[in-house]
Amino acid sequence: MYRVLRNPLCSDMSYDQCAEFALEYLRLLGSPLSFSDKIACITVKNYKAEAPKDLVHLRGIKFGGVAMRYASDVYHNEEDNVTSELTYTLNNCVIQTSFKDGEIVVSYKAIETDEFGYPLIPDNESFKKGLEYFIIHMYIEPLWAMGKIQDKVFSYYEQKRHFYSGQASTSMMVANLDHLETMMNSINRLIIDVNPQETFYKNFGSKENIIRH
Repeated sequence: MYRVLRNPLCSDMSYDQCAEFALEYLRLLGSPLSFSDKIACITVKNYKAEAPKDLVHLRGIKFGGVAMRYASDVYHNEEDNVTSELTYTLNNCVIQTSFKDGEIVVSYKAIETDEFGYPLIPDNESFKKGLEYFIIHMYIEPLWAMGKIQDKVFSYYEQKRHFYSGQASTSMMVANLDHLETMMNSINRLIIDVNPQETFYKNFGSKENIIRH
């Protein structure tokens, strides 16, 4: 925020406006490393439960020690369409389950905020620069449309936004070499794990050991 507010073009911008643009950027970029991992225990009543308010991306849900899967039944959300299989759907921040009452554990990605409600961002220089130019570009766009900002000035910030946003997206895909090792282990396999969900993907990135006889 301080980087942006030091810019003369954004001297009249408020902290709330800056935070709103930052939230929009986090959601648009959509990089997994931009969000924090959270787990929440939620009560299901009459087949429904309210999803966490800070949910951005749902990773998985379990009931007891069993992984639930996303329902494929087109009539899953009808109250009289009860099945013994543990399934769910997510619609408008409401989780609808195939069982009536119980406790579920939700794993999800969220935007981390500080004690004042402002979004926390990754300590990544490419991300910071991308966010800085995104906020400036979004703020001056209405001013440019009204003829208060010159075309060359607007184009400058627009180019900077796209350049650093692309750089930020690339740099936020893999955390480090250990993260890359996990990703490669999940791809380079001779024996495919056909039921990784049953173990909550615990061994999905483990190294495959093949015993030769």
